[in-house]
Formats: sequence, structure tokens, C-alpha cells
Amino acid sequence: MTIFHEKRVVSPATWDFDVATIVSRLEAYLSAQLACPIQIEDFVRLTGGLSWITGIFVVRTALPHDLNGRVLVVKIGSPRGLMAPYSAEPQAMAMRIFADYPEVPVPNLLWCSDDLAILGAPFLITSKVEGAELNPFVPGIGLRNPGDRDNIGSQFADVLGAMHAVDPGDDHGQARSGGARYCGVEQVDSWQRRYESWASKPYPVIELAASWLRRHSPAAARVVVVHGDYRIGNFLVHAGRITAVLDWEMAHFGDPHEDLSWAMMPEVRLTELISHGDFIARYQARSGLQVLPESMRYYRILTLYKLVMINLGGIAGFERGGQDLRMACMGFLVPLYLMRLARALEEVV
Repeated sequence: MTIFHEKRVVSPATWDFDVATIVSRLEAYLSAQLACPIQIEDFVRLTGGLSWITGIFVVRTALPHDLNGRVLVVKIGSPRGLMAPYSAEPQAMAMRIFADYPEVPVPNLLWCSDDLAILGAPFLITSKVEGAELNPFVPGIGLRNPGDRDNIGSQFADVLGAMHAVDPGDDHGQARSGGARYCGVEQVDSWQRRYESWASKPYPVIELAASWLRRHSPAAARVVVVHGDYRIGNFLVHAGRITAVLDWEMAHFGDPHEDLSWAMMPEVRLTELISHGDFIARYQARSGLQVLPESMRYYRILTLYKLVMINLGGIAGFERGGQDLRMACMGFLVPLYLMRLARALEEVV
């Protein structure tokens, strides 16, 4: 039985995530880690994301150190973020697994922790990678050199194929288990727990979708590290090359079709870089996996289900005290995605 909250109580954060506070706590933490006094210079808090707070800064050490003068990145999982509460572990897990695979470029993970006593929220500190993000929500997806379009599109498929070709191994969170693994059921169970926390009323379409998804989950031919948000906008490009895949907060072990379906949803405009047919063909060649139409149908419905959930999370995050009006506006998208989910279900129920 699903229980909904009639009223949400907004709990203010234990401390404000202003730049001065972040810098002060970072200096204390890094001084302890490096065993010498350090100073943070030129801290810039980036805008754009709705989930984690991201800052770029320069480290200055009082004693000689390899990190002296280096530019680093900190990501902090704000309790007011889109899908709070957060853990640093999914992102850290992915960066550790792919650190030895240059075909899947990721930032170098330096430190991470879920200990709230350090920065007030889960965090990661990584190297800074050269490049700029594309943006699926602006004309031309923000591509500075249109001549790079085909090359980047091909790389986008190849990187995902390389990612799913990696065997994460049982030493990384028990990725495999005996017998068939029905990853769709695991995802529905995870998102339904969020739903119970975020939704202020029941949504029959969500309940119907969850029931159908649990009953029809295909067995995964291979369990891989699923990025969870692999799309235009979550990687860096420099000199016509993808230099880093970012935003791994939704990473988990799952079915490769989940990333494929997500990358191909219309909102993120994959066809601005590569056609869906070429994307699938290059992916199959690089991953060694066959893309199954019945699995793609299933994960397209899961994609719509997740989009409803994420927008419900935006509303809940704003009501928890979030200051970003974009989160409040996500409430207007819930009916749209519910309608699309209902139509998709009509085709299969």
C-alpha cells in the first residue's frame, strides 16, 4: 500500500551553502587530507544544474605538493536539490570503475564522502577536465563548431558502447547474481520509494505503470554500469572530442537498454548529432551487444515513468526550501508526461 504525505514539513539545511562557508569547510578538509595548510582561490560556483552544487577552485598549498596550483571541482549534494537526499557513492563507483578505461573518459576522483560533518552534505572532489557542455535546450545544442557534429555523434555512441562493454565485476557492488536479473523491477522498486516520499497525492497512471513494468521486465543479457542520464548535456567537448562524461548521480547496475532509451528520448535531441539508426549500429559494434526491440519498448515506458518521477521530485525539492524557480515550474510538466506515459501504456496493456 502506498502512503502519501498530506503535508510536507520544510526542514531548513543545517547550514547555508554560500561560497564563504563552502570555501572555509573545504580548506579545513583539504588541509587535513594533505597534511599541510592550504588556501582556496578563485572559487566559482557554477549555475545550470538542478541537483548538485558545483564549484571550481584553485588549490594553493603552504608546502610543495603536486596539487599546488591545480584547478579542482567540488560537487555537493544539496539537501534542497532535485532528487535529494543524495549519496556520493554512485558517482564515485562509476569513476573508480572507468578510471582504467580511457575509452570512457571520466574526471579523476580525488576525494568523496557522505559524512555530513565535513561539508554539510555528500560531496566529491575531482580534477577539472578541459571542455564545454552542449545544451539540448538551446538552438543548435550549443555546438560551437558545426563541423564537429558527425564526429561527436559517433563518439557519443562509441563511448556508451565502450561503457557497456566493461564488466564491472562482483567486487563493485555485486553487479551479477545467480540466474536472470530483472533490472527493470529493481528500478521500479527504487523509484517507487522516491514516489512515496515526493508525491502529495496518488497518481493512478503511475501505479498502473509500476504494475506493468514489474510484470514485464525483460531479463538483462548483460548487467552493466548504467549511467542513468546519458544524453546531450552530460559530457564535455573540447577540440572536437568528448573529454569527459559527467553527472553520474543516477548511475547503477542495470540493463544497457535503459541508457539507450534515455539517450534517444525526443527532449534531448540526439538526432542533432547522429540518427537513431546510426547510433544503434555504432553502439552494437562497440559494445558487442544486440539491441532488442522488445527491450527497447519496455525501457521507453520506463523512461517516461522516470520523467514523471523526476518532475515530481522537482516539486518536492522546491517545497523543501529550494530557491530555483525551475524546480517549481517542473510541476507544469507532470501532466504532460503522465499523458505520454498513459498513451504508451495503452499500446501494451
